[in-house]
Amino acid sequence: MTEPWVRFEDEDLLVVAKPAGVNTHRADTYAQDGMHEWVQRQRPEVKLAILHRLDKATSGLLLFGKTTAANRSLAAQFEARTVAKRYELLVPRDPRRPAELRADQPIGRAAASTDFTRQARGPGFERFAARPHTGRTHQVRIHAAALGMPIVGDAEHGGGDAARLFLHAAGLRVGHPRAAGHGEDAGRMIELDAPRPGSFDQVLDGVSPIGPAVAARAALEAREQLFDPEQTNAYLWIDRHHDGFARVRVERLGDVAFVCNYDDSSAGVPDAWLEVWRDTAAVAAVFEQRRPRGGGGGPARLVSGAHPSRFTVRELGCQYLIDLEASATSTGLFLDQRETRRRLLAADRRGQTVLNVFAHTGSLSVAAALAGAETLTLDLSPRYLDWARDNLRANALDPADHDFIYGDALEWMDRLAKKGRSFDVVLVDPPSTSTSGGRGSKRWVAERDLHTLVARGARLAAPGGTVFVSTNLHRLSWPRFVDHLDRGLATARRTGAIETQTVPIDHRSGPGDPPYLKAAWIHLDDPTG
Repeated sequence: MTEPWVRFEDEDLLVVAKPAGVNTHRADTYAQDGMHEWVQRQRPEVKLAILHRLDKATSGLLLFGKTTAANRSLAAQFEARTVAKRYELLVPRDPRRPAELRADQPIGRAAASTDFTRQARGPGFERFAARPHTGRTHQVRIHAAALGMPIVGDAEHGGGDAARLFLHAAGLRVGHPRAAGHGEDAGRMIELDAPRPGSFDQVLDGVSPIGPAVAARAALEAREQLFDPEQTNAYLWIDRHHDGFARVRVERLGDVAFVCNYDDSSAGVPDAWLEVWRDTAAVAAVFEQRRPRGGGGGPARLVSGAHPSRFTVRELGCQYLIDLEASATSTGLFLDQRETRRRLLAADRRGQTVLNVFAHTGSLSVAAALAGAETLTLDLSPRYLDWARDNLRANALDPADHDFIYGDALEWMDRLAKKGRSFDVVLVDPPSTSTSGGRGSKRWVAERDLHTLVARGARLAAPGGTVFVSTNLHRLSWPRFVDHLDRGLATARRTGAIETQTVPIDHRSGPGDPPYLKAAWIHLDDPTG
C-alpha cells in the first residue's frame, strides 16, 4: 500500500503533505479532525508531536516528530531559526515590481523578516518564492500584503476571492535529530520538496482563479493525495461553496462523478460544470441526483458520458457495491462513515461479536467481518439486507458465517436483550426519523429519542464493550447529542468514556457551517474488572 501524503519517514520523523482546507490539528472536542489526528490514526503505534503549523487554507509540508529525542532536537532548531522553509505563492502581476523583495515589518510586537523572489510571470499573475526567517503567525501572508502583493485568495489580507488560498509550503530543510551524534546520521540535513499543485500553473497560464476549472482542480488536489488509488477510489471531491460550487456535493466514485444537487429550483447543474468535472477528474460519466430541501427528489440520472448505474468501488482495500438508481437518498455507501470503517478494520476482532443496527447496506458489517468479527446485521429493509450479503461476497466473505435479522430495530434490540445476548461492539447509526405503519406518523425521532437507542445499545454491550452512536441530523447540537449519550448510559446503568467523531477530512466545514455528523465511541467500563 502506498501513502501519497507521506513525503519522508524514518523512526524519528514523519513529513506529510497537508491539503488546503484541512486544519493542522483539531480545534476542539467536537471539531473535525485536523491533519495531525488523521495521520495519528494511520500511525497508532507512535505518538506524533506537532512541531509547526500551517494555516487551514495553506497546503504543503508538515513535520511531525515521532520520538522524545527527535521532538527536543526539532523544537530547538525551530527556536534557533535554523529550519529553512520555502513557500510558493501567486500574486497579481505588477510590471513595476522588482524580482526580489524583503519585508521586515514586525508582526504584532515581534520582529519578522521574509525574502521574496519572483519565479515566473503570467498574463495576470506572478509566482514568487518566499523564505521566512522567523516563524510568526500568518507571516508570509502579512508580509506579502505589506509589500503591495497580497496573495491570490487571501481575502483577509486584501487578496480577493479565489478557489483557494494560493500559498503552498513547498520546501523544508532541517537537521536530522540524530545529526549531533556519531552514527550514520551525524551532520545529516533533510531537504524536502512538495511540488506545487497544478492549479497554481492553471492560474499563472491565465485561467480565472474564481472559475469552475480552477475550483474543480483545487478541490481534487486537496482530496486525491489523501488516498492510495489502488486502495480507495471513493471520496467526497466537491463540498458545496467551500469548493466553489454552491449547493452541490460531488462524490468521486471510481470512474463516476456523482452529484448531489441541493438546489430547490428545477434546473440541473450547468453544462459548463459537467464539462469541467469530466475533464478535471477524467471520469467516464456524471450522474445527478436532486435532493431539494422540501423533498421530491428521485434516483440519480445519467447527465453526461456513459456508465452502468450499478458498479463497485474501493475504500481502504474493501469492495462496496454502488447502485445509483436504487434510492433517492443513498448510493449504497455513506462516505462520511469512512473513519468508522477504518477503525473497525484496524483492530484485531477475531473472537469478537459485532451488532450492526440500522445497518443500511452493511458496510460497517463488512469492515468488522474483515477484521475477524462475527457480525449480526439488523435492518428493516430486505433489499438492504440482500445488498449487505452482496457486499460480504464482494470481499470474499461468506454470508453464511454471519447473522442477519429483518425487522424493527427497536423491537429486536429489546428482544435480544431479553434473550441475554451481548456483543463486544454495538453499532447504532439510525435515520433521523422512523415512521410507523399508521398514516406515516413518526414513531421515533432522533432529536427526541436518541437516548433510548443509546440505552438499548448499552444494555446489549458486553462488560468492557463499545457502543458506537451517530446521527447526521443538522439541527441536533453537540451539547444535546452528548446529553442523549449521558441519559442513555444512565438509563442502562452503564458508565464509560466518550470519544467524539465527526465527518472525515475530505468533507468541509467552516464558520456558520459546522460538521453535520455527530458520532461517538462509548468505551464502557467493565464492572467485573
